[in-house]
Amino acid sequence: MHGLTDKEMAWLSRLGQGIDAAWNDLTPWERRFMEDLLERFRKWGIKTQITKSQWDRIGEISEKII
Repeated sequence: MHGLTDKEMAWLSRLGQGIDAAWNDLTPWERRFMEDLLERFRKWGIKTQITKSQWDRIGEISEKII
């Protein structure tokens, strides 16, 4: 794990802006995952730690959001 790059920060910001519109398209698990992730991102910003597995899930979920 590492801190976020500028590109990763921009991607998470974009997901945070689009999640409300896609909320009903997400499963309950995806909603909880994204709520937790975005809360950590708001709290820690560039220092947010995200594993490879989490990035894989973010990629899958982002297809529903953006």
